[in-house]
Amino acid sequence: MFIQGFQEEVMDLWQATLNHPFVRGLASGALEREMFHYYLLQDDYYLAHFVKVIEKSASQAKDEEIAAEMRQVLVRLKQSELLMREQFYPRVGLAEHDFATRKTAPTAYHYTSHLYRMADIGSFGVTVAALFPCYALYADMGKMYQNKKSSEPFYQELMDSYLDENYQKVVLQQKRLVEQAAKEADEQERMMMKQAFQISVEMEWKFFEMAYQKQNWRGSVDYV
Repeated sequence: MFIQGFQEEVMDLWQATLNHPFVRGLASGALEREMFHYYLLQDDYYLAHFVKVIEKSASQAKDEEIAAEMRQVLVRLKQSELLMREQFYPRVGLAEHDFATRKTAPTAYHYTSHLYRMADIGSFGVTVAALFPCYALYADMGKMYQNKKSSEPFYQELMDSYLDENYQKVVLQQKRLVEQAAKEADEQERMMMKQAFQISVEMEWKFFEMAYQKQNWRGSVDYV
């Protein structure tokens, strides 16, 4: 399996991401609410661009059946994680004003820039390889902590969303598409896929670290 090979080279980082203090704080309920709000605001920015890169990957697919599958992925995401978030935000105390005045953090900006770059310079395989760590790490996070109930109900609700049937179907579907693309790729493209995947794993760790530190730009410019 190609993904396993990509992943094994960064397994220490993969495990460090799953065990990041931010994630452990979600699972236990000890995470500061301000950090949680910060994370949700930045993740909303990330997801808006993540969806656009999925749309780009559908246009890159050479096979219409695969393009249709990517469009189906969008539908499933909207039925699971994105719908849950839309309903979740006001319940945890986030209002439209919070999103309107949000300043995009450096890591959120850099992670989405990485995804766009892979979509611009690479193939369908490179794009889906860059997208896959986000799916897979959150799926692993849900499974890893499923028997550890958070003392904070909202945190538990978020963790449970990664065990949602629609979300799990998306993860398996994406895994199959990455594997298929890697199998059909030549050696150069496969190396690009591996690099795209591994950079995204690095950015996943940085994303949790960003939220844990409530990262901001050192300058005063508003980044969008």
